[in-house]
Amino acid sequence: MKIDIIGSVASGKTTLAGKISQKYNVPYYEKDNIVWDRTPDGDRKRTPKERDLYFQKIISGDDWIVEGSPRKCLKESFEICDYIIVLDEKTSVRLFRVFKRWIKQRIGKEHYNTKPTLNFLRYNIKWVLEFDDMKKDLFKELNSYGEKVKIFRNSDEAYEFISRKY
Repeated sequence: MKIDIIGSVASGKTTLAGKISQKYNVPYYEKDNIVWDRTPDGDRKRTPKERDLYFQKIISGDDWIVEGSPRKCLKESFEICDYIIVLDEKTSVRLFRVFKRWIKQRIGKEHYNTKPTLNFLRYNIKWVLEFDDMKKDLFKELNSYGEKVKIFRNSDEAYEFISRKY
């Protein structure tokens, strides 16, 4: 199983990857954590060489799931994955999840990689809206990958698809 899950912030990518990973015992990786080295002393951006070596190690494996917002530097997986799962959740749902997540992180009810500051909330809102602006070009680019691209309105639909295929 080789799956790349992409979509906007708060579209359900990590939740979906976790469910699939648990059901099929396949490791999953967050693209943010491929780009960033998370340490107790804070985040350090990997050099392009470090990032690329780490990503190559992941996608050279027999089974993997990678998930994250579309990144130009992490598209090599598109060529070799079984499916590119695109989560195209409604903007209103994603914005609600961004606020809900931020509140849960602020009160310590949810883990976070980046401190849930007001500025980080603004960035997440910006990223949700930017995804809507770039979606048309993304879908056009994904056309070149043919039948392996599957677009779903939510992660439940995507999970049902994966359950049928594997």
